[in-house]
Amino acid sequence: MKRFQDFVTQNRLKCGIATHWPGERRQMESIGRRHAELEYGSRDDLAAYQISRLRALLSAAARSPYYAGVLLDSGVDPAKADLDDLRRLPLLTKDTLREAGEALRIDGALEVRENYSGGSTGVPVRFWQDRECRIEMGAATKRANQRAGVFPGARMAKLWGAPQDRKQIEGWRGSLRLWALNMRYYDTFDMGAERMLAYHRSMEAFQPDFIQAYASSAYMLATFLRARGIRPTYPRRAVICSAEKLFPHMRSAIGSVFPAPVFDRYGSREASAIGAECSLHTGLHVHMPSYVIETIDPRTGRNVTGVPGEIVLTALSNLAMPMIRYRIGDMAILNRERCGCGSVFDRLEEIVGRTSDNFLMPDGRLVHGEYFTHAFYGRAGIAQFQFVQERVDKFLLRIVPAADYSPGVADQLENEMREVVGPTAEFRVELREQIPQTVSGKYRFTISHVDVNAALAAVEPGIGEGV
Repeated sequence: MKRFQDFVTQNRLKCGIATHWPGERRQMESIGRRHAELEYGSRDDLAAYQISRLRALLSAAARSPYYAGVLLDSGVDPAKADLDDLRRLPLLTKDTLREAGEALRIDGALEVRENYSGGSTGVPVRFWQDRECRIEMGAATKRANQRAGVFPGARMAKLWGAPQDRKQIEGWRGSLRLWALNMRYYDTFDMGAERMLAYHRSMEAFQPDFIQAYASSAYMLATFLRARGIRPTYPRRAVICSAEKLFPHMRSAIGSVFPAPVFDRYGSREASAIGAECSLHTGLHVHMPSYVIETIDPRTGRNVTGVPGEIVLTALSNLAMPMIRYRIGDMAILNRERCGCGSVFDRLEEIVGRTSDNFLMPDGRLVHGEYFTHAFYGRAGIAQFQFVQERVDKFLLRIVPAADYSPGVADQLENEMREVVGPTAEFRVELREQIPQTVSGKYRFTISHVDVNAALAAVEPGIGEGV
């Protein structure tokens, strides 16, 4: 059956149809080819392309109430703007997105969809993306996959858990979609010892070419298998880590267990695959035809390279709600030198301080920290929150109430959270005027004080070692 699935998903006829139908795919392929030309061309051609797109973006942004005022105050002429003019524009923050809201939007964008973002820093925010933006993000994601060696119809095992993504694979349509993509989906919102062993056995049978995973989930599975002396024979090509910071010890552990190289990737709900490693593993190539990335000193606002700086993102494609000089909430080291692979794209040498904690439940389940962040997206009555695990059976939910908060909100949240943490765990809700920051000045949505690896090492799943 697997060979038949490979034949169906990888044959040239199917790949040709998938590339040219529907129209979005055809457009994505065309954009991808142009971006590939720019990546191995000249820096001058790349800069000219970015400037052209920036001018189109600013001209469209001028039709929104918010950016009309911003451009007027800054004295930037959209028709004549260059990349240096970006620095004359104010930084866009998550607070601005939340407060300005509809004033940031542009009328007339096509097929606009609502989305949410939060991650491990800041307050969840709502934003809108149009059809062109989604096509552009698809092209950037495909290029990121290509750097890791992904080919059309490759067997993919996905250790993931975002509700927005899970909805796409539910029911018979979702099963058919997974089959057509040659993919298996493994939910990271429940990764206890029994479940991880089941995932391992399933992947051992499936023999994926690639694993795409939350960085912490790949690390957790690797340490679990290593502790039990299990040596997987999969994946055959690569492990692609994303959504969180891939620390050196995590990369080392993943690479020591799985028989394939580890590739890091950086992206977000706002901008998809912003940067991805090539086979030289010397940093993450920024997808510059789609994004302008600056790194700034957070104290002075000045642009810096070669040292840690705050990432400021300008997405060149979203005409539903432009994100211009957006403080995405992460730190990185930017390198503008050409990579040995020949790419002229800038690289992010390191992403500094991006992670979500995993939570070990009293009954042994392992729940990814993003479960709790997604549970609060679009939630009325909540201005900000922080979910804390103080010990395996003790949890704290901190809430900063919004203007529409009512006492029933806390009761509803406790009922929902108890479905996850269990009826015997100690759980309390704490109302705060503000959420405490970390020493680096960031907010963290989820914090676990439990040493999950040590706790898991002591847990025997009740089944024998090995495959």
